[in-house]
Amino acid sequence: MRGVGVVCVVLLVCAAPVFATMDAGGVNGDSLANAGADLVENGDAVVGNGIASVDASVVNQNQRPDPQSDVIGWENGYWHNESISVDQSDGLSDEEREAYVNRTMARVEFIRNQEFARPVEVDSLRRAQYQKLIRSQFESQYTQSQRAWENQIWEALFATGERTDAARQQTRLYQQRVAGFYLPGQDEIYVIAEDDLVIDNATLVHELTHALQDQQVGLASSQFEAETLDGQRANDGLTEGEASYVEQRYIQRCGDEWECVETPGSPREETPYGGGSLPNFNLAMQVSLIQPYSDGPAYVASKVDSGGWRALQQEYRNPPNSSEQVIDPNQRNDPPRTLRLGEQARNGWELYGEKGENGSETVGETGIYTMFWYQGRAYDIPIIRWQTFQNPEFGEYDSFNYTSVPSDGWANDRLWPYRKGDKRGYVWRTAWDTNRDAIEFQRAYRDLLRGQNATRTESGAWIIENGEFADAFRIVRDGRTVTIVNAPTEGDLADIRPGAGEDSENRNSRVSRGYHLSNRP
Repeated sequence: MRGVGVVCVVLLVCAAPVFATMDAGGVNGDSLANAGADLVENGDAVVGNGIASVDASVVNQNQRPDPQSDVIGWENGYWHNESISVDQSDGLSDEEREAYVNRTMARVEFIRNQEFARPVEVDSLRRAQYQKLIRSQFESQYTQSQRAWENQIWEALFATGERTDAARQQTRLYQQRVAGFYLPGQDEIYVIAEDDLVIDNATLVHELTHALQDQQVGLASSQFEAETLDGQRANDGLTEGEASYVEQRYIQRCGDEWECVETPGSPREETPYGGGSLPNFNLAMQVSLIQPYSDGPAYVASKVDSGGWRALQQEYRNPPNSSEQVIDPNQRNDPPRTLRLGEQARNGWELYGEKGENGSETVGETGIYTMFWYQGRAYDIPIIRWQTFQNPEFGEYDSFNYTSVPSDGWANDRLWPYRKGDKRGYVWRTAWDTNRDAIEFQRAYRDLLRGQNATRTESGAWIIENGEFADAFRIVRDGRTVTIVNAPTEGDLADIRPGAGEDSENRNSRVSRGYHLSNRP
């Protein structure tokens, strides 16, 4: 979502909450601008199952006297290891909610070694009311032009077809997959409730960590805004990564060390990442969205392990620049290589100049991985080993595996959607660390086109004759840069990208002309 403010939401990813940032607007008429919503999902535990039971071995702590002044690990009358009487089987009473929230705040302080400066309110919002809110916000945000631009981004990733409304699919995803959200600058958390107010530990801890971040660094500041999808994922890798990391540290203590409030009800249905029927929401969008909540905790853990919480605080002064740096915590925070469009289109084709970064989008390593992963999962086109998605590589805090041969080595990408009346097309320029990386991406993309029944013409273009991705494509590699041109017909390719002529799939120049010290279109 774009353009109506930041909302921190909890997404349903697997068995526990995984969180994502979205744009949305208004609770009960007030703007949700600068809010934080987190999406939670069930299945295999992503950050724990969010339902922590009281273990018989736990010895309940007697109430300790309150300190003379506020200290870390105590909040509003409750110590972090104090027993409370809370039964959520019939919903939370006001008294139970106060005890549950304040003790959890004390526990977040204890884990994070940082003090809350102000109280945080936790309220509920009925799902039907929330769904209506999201629908109205999407409808007001997405003009016809914005919808067309957004559709081309997701079509370029082969996640939605030409006749699919990507904005509507994003609406459905947020309506179904959000468990709660935090409002930066307002010290308020809303939990989405089906009926009676019930809050699982993971959701509450995650959102309270956002509140603590907000009180310390200000989540509503422009520092946490980005012009592109991948820039936002990088920001979320830090903020959502920390919240998910604290959440997992919390869940690890439940049972043996801490008495934790039980969450009634059956576990949610697992998300079918590994196979079976596709869900009634867009699984490619889901995989793209949850990456910061999958890889962010491992990124944060690597900083905390190397230099403690102080090292993490330094990250807020120099945050990640791309999802690549969150996927692989060993990557340095060097900025992505600069790309420019270069040659301009002709014969009436024009850019959407007001959208994204000067009319372009950056999907990042995450977007490219998602594109190839979804081909295997949804279309049985085995370009990568998509089944390894649920086999993370970076330790206990890593939830999913976003690495693959054709997406590794990413150095930058910019995707420029074009329009001419009702016609649509795009130029997608990708930069890679090495020639080998560029070749691997080029080969994988050709395999994708073949899997979608594309055939190659005498001029070197690729044509998909029928189906939801019916279009013309041209692939041009120039050293470490691979450019993909898309248009309705082979004749339109030369108008959108005049320089991508016949038989130009490999120019193999020693010096790539794709890099330039300008971000102009």
